[in-house]
Amino acid sequence: AASSWAGYTGLAVLAALAPRNGFDVAVRDLARPGDDWGPAQQRWDVLQNALQPVVVLGVLVAATAWAVVRRRSLRPALTTAVAAVCGVAVVSASKVLVARPDAFSAPGVPSSSFPSGHTFTAVAFLGLALLVLRPRAPALAWAVVLLLGAGMGISLLVQGVHWATDVLASILLGVACLATVVATGAADGPATGAAPGQPKVLPGSWR
Repeated sequence: AASSWAGYTGLAVLAALAPRNGFDVAVRDLARPGDDWGPAQQRWDVLQNALQPVVVLGVLVAATAWAVVRRRSLRPALTTAVAAVCGVAVVSASKVLVARPDAFSAPGVPSSSFPSGHTFTAVAFLGLALLVLRPRAPALAWAVVLLLGAGMGISLLVQGVHWATDVLASILLGVACLATVVATGAADGPATGAAPGQPKVLPGSWR
C-alpha cells in the first residue's frame, strides 16, 4: 500500500510542476495524432462506455448487497462505502489542487485532468466488488480487474481525454485503496466456526 501511495503522490507532484512534460506529450501524440477522431477512437469508446463510473458502481452495489445478505452482516457495506468515499474524495481533492490542463486544451487554461476518475473507479470499484465477494481471490481475478482498469485508461488516452500520467496515477490510487483495505483486514470474511453450509455471522458490533 505504501509504495502505491508514494507513487501516486510522486505523479501528482509531477503533474502539478510539469503538466505538459515530454513523456505525456509524446504519449498523447502517439495515441491520438493531430487530435483526430477516427475508427480507433470509436472502437475504444465502446469499452469506455461499458466501464463508466455508473456501471462499475452498479457492479459494486450488487456485489456488496449479495455479500451483506450472504454473511448476514453489514460489514461488507461499511467496508465498500468507506473505501469508495475516501477514494473519490482523494480524486476530487487532487483535481482541485493540481488543476492540470486537459491533454488538448490550450496551454495555461486550468482544468481538472489529474487524476482520471474513470480509471480510478474502474480499478477501485471492481476491486472492491471482488474483495467483498472473495476476500482471498486468486491472482487471475485480480489480473482481470487491473486489465479492465488499464483498458479504461487506454481508451481515455486514445480519445485524448487524459494524459498518460493521469491514467497511471489513477491505477496506482486504485491499487493503494484496495491494498489499504486488505492491510487493515476490513475485507476479511466472517470468523470461522459456523456449521458447514450455514451463513457465518460476524460479531454484533458489525451487524
